[in-house]
Amino acid sequence: MSVGHRTSRAVAVAVALMLASGGLVILSESSFAGATLVKADTSGTLAVTATAPYSFVPSTFEMVPTNATISVTFTDADTLAHTFSIIKWEGVVIPSSADVDSLASTHGLIFGVNATGTGTFTGSFVSPGPGWYEFVCLEPGHFALGMYGFIAFGENLPANVTPSAPSTGPGAGVFIISGVIVALVVIALVLGFAVGRRQGSESEMPAERLGYPEPLPPSESPPPPPMPSEPPRG
Repeated sequence: MSVGHRTSRAVAVAVALMLASGGLVILSESSFAGATLVKADTSGTLAVTATAPYSFVPSTFEMVPTNATISVTFTDADTLAHTFSIIKWEGVVIPSSADVDSLASTHGLIFGVNATGTGTFTGSFVSPGPGWYEFVCLEPGHFALGMYGFIAFGENLPANVTPSAPSTGPGAGVFIISGVIVALVVIALVLGFAVGRRQGSESEMPAERLGYPEPLPPSESPPPPPMPSEPPRG
């Protein structure tokens, strides 16, 4: 084989290798171009209502987008002031005896909005990464009465994390009914005592049976004894 022929063959092999390499590059690029990229949500919404007595509706949120701008609509359907406050303490169920105001100061809040009374209040925040947290009302005494819930970002809540039923209390109607019943019982006792005394006086033992002479009415009183007569004068 001549030198010129060997050179031509080497050049052809080199060109073939270059074309093969280019083909691989093109194939690789086309495969990426056809892939579907999963993107996290860039925004989300939360709507929660404060209702009497001392509860949030709903009381749980799951799969809230992570690292996204979350718009919040907080409706106070009660006449009392309430807050919707997400305490930045991941994966912890706060004891009912805890001072949530101090915990909020210590750990901070992911988000908080205050409602001064009946109405709708709005706000927004950037959500954290995957994890779950507890949200509470920071008004004094409201958390201990059952005003709390749980929110999970990018995941579901653990099966054992569920809010308990709110403390409903007896209500004003029960107090009114109880008061009426007590008043009726007192009136019945007073009337029973008065009637008993009257019947007892009517059935008392006659005076003559107790050793005392029975008094007679004026019309039946005996006549007075006669006056002694004066002796005749001589």
